[in-house]
Amino acid sequence: MPKTNEKGMWRNKEGDYVHPEMITPDKQLEDETVEKLIVGALELQQQIANFKARAFEECYGFVDLLRQRYDMERITSKSGTVTLKSFDGTKAVEIQVAKLISFDQKLSLAKEKIDEYLTLKTDGADAEIQTLITRAFDVKNGKVDAKQILSLKAYPITHELWKEAMSMIDDAIEIVGTKSYIRFKHRKNDEVDGSLENIVLDIAGLEIDSKSEVKNESI
Repeated sequence: MPKTNEKGMWRNKEGDYVHPEMITPDKQLEDETVEKLIVGALELQQQIANFKARAFEECYGFVDLLRQRYDMERITSKSGTVTLKSFDGTKAVEIQVAKLISFDQKLSLAKEKIDEYLTLKTDGADAEIQTLITRAFDVKNGKVDAKQILSLKAYPITHELWKEAMSMIDDAIEIVGTKSYIRFKHRKNDEVDGSLENIVLDIAGLEIDSKSEVKNESI
């Protein structure tokens, strides 16, 4: 439903209220379509959130039962890695824990060392490395991409300035927390052989095939 005031007038993008008779039928239909789909999306989002919470609870509950069976203390922190598989191996649930990495001020010093290395390199630095460095130190939302920064360490550059910079990056690393991810996997058609595929729960990544049910409802 559109946002209306006590007189039944519709709120527009500027926050002003417009009489419905001043709104074209196609705009009204567009609004109704969007409002209806957003309600469904929010309901689905809540269902997925509830399912995710229950999945974590059941996985760690199973681990807790195992520990009790072997007279071990119950888990106090539900943050460990877990892998559970069906008896025939065609389905799996995995919980992985990733460290959240940040960098302190020494990262800026490392960048200065890298710039110094690039300046001294008389034959010109490899274009790929220059692009990688630029991308790694690109600040987005006040943060650099830790994965891009750490990828610099993969280059086998032996120059002392570069090595000093990589050492500074190591010293600049700070673990600021952890984040747990849960994934659901299966083999299509329950086949015994083959690799497990992720069950996509991201609606943007879902494929719509002939088996997907679409109900035609009047709007």
